[in-house]
Parts: sequence; structure tokens; C-alpha cells
Amino acid sequence: MTDLSISALILSGGLSSRMGEEKRLINYHGKTQEQYLFDLLKPYCSEVYISINSSQQTELPFIKDLDLPIKSPMVGILSAFKQDPNTAWLVVACDMPFVSEKTIECLLKHRNSEKYATAFENPDEHFPEPLLTIYEPKIYEKLQEALNQGKKSPMKVLQSLDIELIKDFDYRWLQNINTSEERTKIRLF
Repeated sequence: MTDLSISALILSGGLSSRMGEEKRLINYHGKTQEQYLFDLLKPYCSEVYISINSSQQTELPFIKDLDLPIKSPMVGILSAFKQDPNTAWLVVACDMPFVSEKTIECLLKHRNSEKYATAFENPDEHFPEPLLTIYEPKIYEKLQEALNQGKKSPMKVLQSLDIELIKDFDYRWLQNINTSEERTKIRLF
């Protein structure tokens, strides 16, 4: 079941300022979100890493964010490609508690490695969701070009390229929880 051509990156390096506590350490599933996603992704990917910033620590395998002039999830993605530019990276944000086995299986089933990426289409905005995406190795150069041009949005990079867009899926998978108010309102599965 493990795909040796894909590594996973759990984006956890944000400041979590709106939540007031680290989103990666919130318990939605009987364990921290970081551990839940790590355990979820392990059977599907050759390697799984937590993306952390310079002030964070974890017991799990991790990739520290590069010191770049932007603050964006793109820093974590670029840091992963710097570590291994020859693998595809399945990226998932730590603040998406509805991601499940079905989510990962759907993403992998629709993967088109001939394109730059495979992403779910946000049903409201009709843009590719950059924080639950498989980034193919050839996108690394495009991400670096965007960074060099001062751009920090991985979504805009995805919009500018030939990618596989998944349109038929459970939209709750894309829901992220950013505040304690949002957290108290959710009901998992």
C-alpha cells in the first residue's frame, strides 16, 4: 500500500495566533493532530515528516522550515523539496481535522504524476486547495521562481500551472479549524 514515490509533509510551522495554542497539538481523535496525521499517512507514503518552525520541537521525524523572507505554508513546502527534490510531497495542514483514510485514498486515486500537482478544488472559491495536495517534483522549480519574485501563495502557483483538480469529494475534508470558537462548534465524524 505504501507508495515509495511519495513522502508526506504535515504543515505545522504556523504561529497558531488565532487559535491561541499550537494547532498541531490539539486532540481531536484521542491523540494530538500531529500524531493523528502522522499515523494516518504512514501506510500510504514512504516517509512522513512534520514541518516545524525554528521554535518548535517534536518527537516525530521533522523538517525544520528554511529561513526565508516570507511567512507562508510555502516555506514548509520548499523546505521539504530542499530535503528531497526528487520525491512527490503529499502535503496536509495540521488544522484539518476531517482528513481521513478516505481523503488520502481519494487524493492518491486521482493523482496525475504527469501534471505539476493533484489538488482538491475548493467548492466555494473554485481554487485548488494548496494545503491538501500532492506536489510533484517538477513543481519545485516553479515554487522557487515564485519565491524569487516575492510571491508567497502556493495556491496562486497551483492556479498558474497544469494540475489535476478533484471536484467530487466530501467538502468537509477541506475544513480547517483556526479559532477556539470554530473548535467548539465542530463535530467529528
